[in-house]
Amino acid sequence: MRIAVAALAAVLLASPAAAADRKAVDAAMKRGADYLSNAYKDGAGLGDREGVGPPALAGLALMESGRGADDAVVKLVAAAVRDAAYTEVRTYQLALCLLFLDRLGRKADEPLIQLLAVRLLAGQNGAGGWTYDCVDAVAKAEEQRLRAKLDENQLVANGRGPNAPPEKAEKPDPLKPPVAGRLHAEVERHRQGLLANGRNRVAMPDDNSNTQFGILAVWVARKHGVNVEASLDAIEKRFLATQLPSGGWSYSGILRASEGSPSMTCAGLLGLATAVGRREERRMQAVLPKRPDPKPEPKPGSKNPDDPFFTAPPKVDPKKQADPKKPVADTRDKAVELALANLGAVLRGGNVARGRNPVDGGNLSNRDLYFFWSLERVGVVYGLEKIGNVNWYEVGADTLLEKQRRDGSWGSSAEVDTAFAILFLARSNLVRDLSAKVQRDPSTAELRGGPGVGIDLPGPESPANPAPMVKPEPGVALPSPMAALPVPVPVKPKPAATGDEAAKLADALLKVPAAVWPKALESIRDGKGSDFTQALAIAISHADGERKKTARDALAERLTRMSADTLRGFLKGDDAELRRAAVLACAMKDDKTHVPDLIERLAVDDDFVLKAARAGLKSLSGGKDFGPEPGYSKLDRAVAVEEWTAWWARQKK
Repeated sequence: MRIAVAALAAVLLASPAAAADRKAVDAAMKRGADYLSNAYKDGAGLGDREGVGPPALAGLALMESGRGADDAVVKLVAAAVRDAAYTEVRTYQLALCLLFLDRLGRKADEPLIQLLAVRLLAGQNGAGGWTYDCVDAVAKAEEQRLRAKLDENQLVANGRGPNAPPEKAEKPDPLKPPVAGRLHAEVERHRQGLLANGRNRVAMPDDNSNTQFGILAVWVARKHGVNVEASLDAIEKRFLATQLPSGGWSYSGILRASEGSPSMTCAGLLGLATAVGRREERRMQAVLPKRPDPKPEPKPGSKNPDDPFFTAPPKVDPKKQADPKKPVADTRDKAVELALANLGAVLRGGNVARGRNPVDGGNLSNRDLYFFWSLERVGVVYGLEKIGNVNWYEVGADTLLEKQRRDGSWGSSAEVDTAFAILFLARSNLVRDLSAKVQRDPSTAELRGGPGVGIDLPGPESPANPAPMVKPEPGVALPSPMAALPVPVPVKPKPAATGDEAAKLADALLKVPAAVWPKALESIRDGKGSDFTQALAIAISHADGERKKTARDALAERLTRMSADTLRGFLKGDDAELRRAAVLACAMKDDKTHVPDLIERLAVDDDFVLKAARAGLKSLSGGKDFGPEPGYSKLDRAVAVEEWTAWWARQKK
């Protein structure tokens, strides 16, 4: 064991100095989160002159650092945000409140999200941008009307007020545009009253700083029944039309008076991401055939990245339909390439804000922390490990860890800057569905940062606010014996104890250069002893992109050597990655005695493992597929379990 660790460590000695390790990052995030909690405890700082924007940003940072919706300070921020939603008219505040409520994941807040969104949309000017204020102050009578009507929504049937938008039948495919819902009746009435205000703002000035916050919020509002397509059209036109020859954008999208700063380049890249994402939606809609009726099919010879037992769809005529994996480059791609080259040149020079190195002047300034979060959003949305051949995360994390104060804070505007720093370190992604589309890979929506770097699990409940183990709602009759089918809570891998051999192996593996990764991964996969198995699980929880994928494959391959009893032990363990790998190993061994084990995973496990169990069952059954389909409800899950159980009973006769 120690020899294996030493061998991997020797590889690292030949590589550049490693960035701050995960434990140091997690510790820094915790200290920063503790600082924010102290700053806002007992409601302090929730009503200062900056309004609700900084607390909303802090609330986002707290949740991204691992605090749940039941955290005391998160609850205080939520109450302040909900109260401010009735009267807030400023762009930064509107956007941050909307992002916070979306991240909180409470269905009853949807009318408030819509309310914030329609004001934000009314503030967009004819050039597709925003300035500091969106609309005129809300009249007292209108505020009282909204409170009376929308507060009711918070109280009736857990947010299902009489005029609330209907529940969607299923969770949308991450590569498809969301199905447009309808606005809450009172929000629609409010929107009508804003139309005149919007017409008067067509020629208003704007800036790309306010605009990038507007972009994030508009994209998120899209999944809450708000029609934002015209707004996204304007954003696309704006950033294609105003890109400078250098690849960047100026602070003002209209005047184009200067080169701006790297933060504005990030703003432009974020705007272009929405354009690329919508293009991918349209492309996938055009080329993907309709899902055929389930029928037995031979196991394919190749693997799908997310479904190792994927049954390929019917072949299509290549002359009639384009290859979805090879879109023709267009002006959006070229603009993105030019902007990334601009940003890469900045990073290679060690500069972040207006040509200044952040570590030269002592403490980081507000501008530096603002840039770090802008950079992080670009890196995560586009799925980039490096920009301009620079590992942007390692550079930023090293700088942030060096400059954190003893009290856990960063920057000159401590609460705001500390939130920016935490969001960077957490590799937060507030627009996961956009990432999936931009990267043309639905699994991108599952990547997640933060302490322990767990998996963000899609499913019936919001990933931002996973539900506790509960029974189905009253009135929903599930087929026996699944009447008490629980909704599982995602289990994130726990950090290994200091000095643990598995943790040392994982740490050494994660630090190897890209050229050495396949050989190092193979040595861990084939090592003898449980430490090697645990090392792979730990490495997966901290890796991103292709490394995460190949490490997952290696873990599943390793488990195929295990006995049936050992696999069943992993299937019932606490680590979701090990459960998923064990599910895939059961199927890869082509041993039908594991069918009941996989059916059990369908019944009780989270969506991350459930998808693998469904794929395994399809493989072991020769192509049968009884679901559950993506976006399933609790009833769908129960029906699928019963159908798989009935099929298995028939096979044993």
